[in-house]
Amino acid sequence: MHNENLKVATGVSYLTLVCHEDTWTFMAILAFGTWKPTWTDSVTRSITGTRCPTYEDKFTQNPNLPDGRITKLTEGGRQNGMQKVILSGHNLAQLLVSLQAGSVVDDATTSACSNRLYRKLVDFVDLVDPDAEAGKTTGITFRIDDSIETNHVQ
Repeated sequence: MHNENLKVATGVSYLTLVCHEDTWTFMAILAFGTWKPTWTDSVTRSITGTRCPTYEDKFTQNPNLPDGRITKLTEGGRQNGMQKVILSGHNLAQLLVSLQAGSVVDDATTSACSNRLYRKLVDFVDLVDPDAEAGKTTGITFRIDDSIETNHVQ
């Protein structure tokens, strides 16, 4: 089943993933070798003076996230910890491979997080129809946010 999920994932043009920056950081470190919540791309932007890593010297896999592929979300003018990450099918497949591998490591936290996030991404892959007309996967937003019911929030 895992290989079938990978085949479907690689056919996705792009997916806009909405998740907490800590969730993305966990997945990105596992899949690409390094990441920090403050980074919004994988290139050095000398014009703004912001130093982001280049994959040649830091990443084990090239996430290919140029400017604009990660957007910090705000509520009431303040960052709320959530962000949008535009992933290619290749990114999605790399995440699936890394999360599946991470789900069987000895570290309980890494294993639990990897397993849950793998299942979440598979939930998205299950929605994809590989036989559908091309272009149907563009503009899809998938949110990872297991919130509690509003009647439990004070």
